[in-house]
Amino acid sequence: MHYCAEQFENDGSPVSTIVKGVKRAMAGEYSRELSTKVFQGQCRLITLGFKQGGVAGYGLRRMLVDQSGVAKGVLARGEQKSIQTDRVVLIPGPDDEQADIRWIYQAFVTEGRNEAEIAAILNARGVRTDFGRDWTRATVHQVLTNEKYIGNNVYHRTSFKLKKRHVRNPPDKWVRADGAWPGVVDSDVFQAAQGIILARSRRFTDADMLVALKCVLELHGKITSTLIDETADLPSSAAFRHHFGTLVRAYARIGYTPPADLGFIEINRWIRSTHPEIVGSVVDSLRGVGAGVELEDGRNVLRVNGEIRVSVSLCRHLSTGAGFSRWVINLDQAKRPDITIAARLVATNDSIRDYYLLPSIDVTAGKLRLAEANGICLDGYRFDDLSHFCHLAERSYVGRDS
Repeated sequence: MHYCAEQFENDGSPVSTIVKGVKRAMAGEYSRELSTKVFQGQCRLITLGFKQGGVAGYGLRRMLVDQSGVAKGVLARGEQKSIQTDRVVLIPGPDDEQADIRWIYQAFVTEGRNEAEIAAILNARGVRTDFGRDWTRATVHQVLTNEKYIGNNVYHRTSFKLKKRHVRNPPDKWVRADGAWPGVVDSDVFQAAQGIILARSRRFTDADMLVALKCVLELHGKITSTLIDETADLPSSAAFRHHFGTLVRAYARIGYTPPADLGFIEINRWIRSTHPEIVGSVVDSLRGVGAGVELEDGRNVLRVNGEIRVSVSLCRHLSTGAGFSRWVINLDQAKRPDITIAARLVATNDSIRDYYLLPSIDVTAGKLRLAEANGICLDGYRFDDLSHFCHLAERSYVGRDS
């Protein structure tokens, strides 16, 4: 008599436990192999000079090229390539924007102005960022530190892995292609700016930053990210978040208790800044397995293989009065995607715990409230990572018999 593994899988016997364990091990190995292949594919495209996801940035534009490198046209903001073999490179943008970028570097390197002063001058001139917003100290700093303005294509500067913090990788881990496109500023000017920034950052240890934070508190009686950014000769609020994880943690180090809703604001800020990265990671992973992806509705909905519409949502962790974990998933009833990828955050709300792949045909409620365990009807859609979803989107080619 012959038996197959499926006969033992759910019968509660020791064999059932072994079968399930083997299947989990095989699934984990498959996920690791798929993740490695996707990353290797992305790295190869980077070294060839092609841009992988994300916006161009002020002063630059995204050019669509075919598989031979022939230009096909400039992509407007929000537009994506529709042919799998097409690629995207960066090119210098309009002359006035290039002039603004060069002036930013000149003001910083030659005139000795800091980022806040440069932002104030740009705003006074009526210049807006590529998102149509006012310039800030942070947006100017991003321009001054991004190698794309000298034509270098750099990837893997940060990592965002399951259940781990968003970390900055050391330069030897970066994947790069120097001179991938024409630069907007000279390399010598860029390096001079990096020297100034590096020398400035060396002045501040964690202890120095906490002392400066106490000075802000003593001067104003409170601390906010705006007050930090407006204080001369003080690291930016982004620098405090990088050093201490969040502003709330930095405040705790000096014994300052912020208003009750500040932690909520910090979490919201993290979610807003991280959501585009998660969406971009999903897009890159899908394209890495050969799936076609288009972004629509202001980059909030993905159309995969021209067939299904996918939405990505980050769900904060909440604690009940009794200390139980809860997550609220809001399903977009207006856009009505075919699948909602709901990423649940860990208790500290600074990394991803797991994912729920929720099909609209089965999940019709506008809002779901999840606990640690939710029963097979919902937890059947739970996954540790998105490799299963990418595998579903992978194209299979069927040959014709001769």
